[in-house]
Amino acid sequence: MSATGLLLIGCESSFVRIDRRTTQLLSQTSAELGGASIVPRTTDSTRLSIPFDADRDIYSEQLQTRNPSADQLTFTPAPETDTAEAVMARLQGYADSPVEAITLDLESSLRQAIRTSREYQFDEEEYILACLRLLIERHRWGPRFFDEISATADGEADNGNYETALRLVNEFRITQRLPYGGQVSARALIRATEDLHRKVSGEGVQTADIILQADIPLLRGAGNVAREDRIQAERDLIYAARDFERFRRVFLFDIARDFLNLVVQQQAIINTKNRVLMQEEAEQRSKALVTAGREPPFGAAQAVQETLEARDRLNQQQESYRLSVDRFKIRLGIDQSQPVIIELSMLNLPAPESDITKSVLLALSLRLDLQNRRDQLDDSKRAVENARNGLLPDLDLSASFSIPTNENRERAGLDFKSDESSFLASITFGLPLDREIERLNLRQADIRLQRAIRNFDEFRDTIAIDARAAVRDLDRARFSVQLQDQNRKIAQRQVDSIAAAPDRADAIRRSRAIDDLNRARDAYDRSVRDLQIGILRYLLDSGQLRVDANGTIQPLNGMILQEPVEIDDPPDGP
Repeated sequence: MSATGLLLIGCESSFVRIDRRTTQLLSQTSAELGGASIVPRTTDSTRLSIPFDADRDIYSEQLQTRNPSADQLTFTPAPETDTAEAVMARLQGYADSPVEAITLDLESSLRQAIRTSREYQFDEEEYILACLRLLIERHRWGPRFFDEISATADGEADNGNYETALRLVNEFRITQRLPYGGQVSARALIRATEDLHRKVSGEGVQTADIILQADIPLLRGAGNVAREDRIQAERDLIYAARDFERFRRVFLFDIARDFLNLVVQQQAIINTKNRVLMQEEAEQRSKALVTAGREPPFGAAQAVQETLEARDRLNQQQESYRLSVDRFKIRLGIDQSQPVIIELSMLNLPAPESDITKSVLLALSLRLDLQNRRDQLDDSKRAVENARNGLLPDLDLSASFSIPTNENRERAGLDFKSDESSFLASITFGLPLDREIERLNLRQADIRLQRAIRNFDEFRDTIAIDARAAVRDLDRARFSVQLQDQNRKIAQRQVDSIAAAPDRADAIRRSRAIDDLNRARDAYDRSVRDLQIGILRYLLDSGQLRVDANGTIQPLNGMILQEPVEIDDPPDGP
């Protein structure tokens, strides 16, 4: 097996170990958050690389660009025989669902998004990267082992002859950073020198030393400032855990909103199809009345025009829906060639009790993003203290202790002589004569702290506003459902009355009644969607939304989740 193959196998095995440590730390951090927080997946991180195109030369300095001129491109005009009926048939073909299409309801959409959504994977990786940064920082603060071997050959000319020698040095050392500044180290230094010119005579020297050394700052760089990187990395992992959990909740809300928008678009298409049918029936009635001499001729023309406009509106809605489905598939991470069918079902979440004060207090207490901003204020305060530490004078303590081997022996081996050890200690004081840069850094840190305080205040006020708005929007949505339901019933009664006595209404009035019913149905469907989105937004903005590992809403204490409502086609008109 080649060296490259062995290296890749070694990397793979080390990646498995790293993933195991990462998962353990992620599990611990997520568990400390509470609220059944989810641990991101790390199973794909063992892949060294995924080539985009194996034939591409990633080191090439010359890149090829495809940009043909106009005369190299071909344009084919549509045939003149392409009639309106042929175009309509193609449009209808676009709307047909293939046999291999998969059906998505809201629950399966959320599961699919968690498995394959690029957006979700990106946020998972941000959490994992924060964990890896902490593991790197923790490793820096643990005992670190190094072993360096160097070989040096030198020669010196003497009357045309070279005296050559080979020197080998092996230094094995262990270093450990101290929690409040400085580090200690232990080194084993083994030196061997061999005279190559006189090798037959066996001339050579081998010695060894054990060296213990400590370098400790006492003023500048001492104290908690020495642990700043470790402190920040530990806190950053908690921030990342909160961000990921907050993202999961926002992500569920966004997917649910997109899904419900698709359902409403489908309902609007169904409503428009029924409008087309009603317009066609009204058109036939108008033509019959014109033939009987009971309606002027322009009435039939008006009915035909309304039917054509309804069909055109239907085509526009169908194309808009297809585009929305394609974008939804991109967000879920579904291959664009895979056809899908969006199930006609609506969430059926119970509306919570409306209380603006309670909602604001919950949001200020539970919102994970606000908790991050609040804790990040401490980071800014700590940065000021660290910058102030940089103004102190330098006072550094250094000490070393060495134990050599017997210097009277050419091959000393590891026979160390403790009675020949040596000790060296020193203390260095540096006057703070030039601290201008440090004073500027302190001023910068202070300004950043003031900005962070203002940003936190603004963010907290924004969250309170959002929480109040969510309660008001929820009440508005509940009222709108009742209002639009009454409006839909009134519009239906108007259509029914015209159908019962068609002679009493002309073509314009019949078309207007049909349009009113179609708009009322659309408005009612939108109001039902807005109510469910409003309930989700209330839970999200108040910090109460909880999501399990599959993306399913977890019921709160006292919340009874009901099955989604299956939507039937609205009744046809006259």
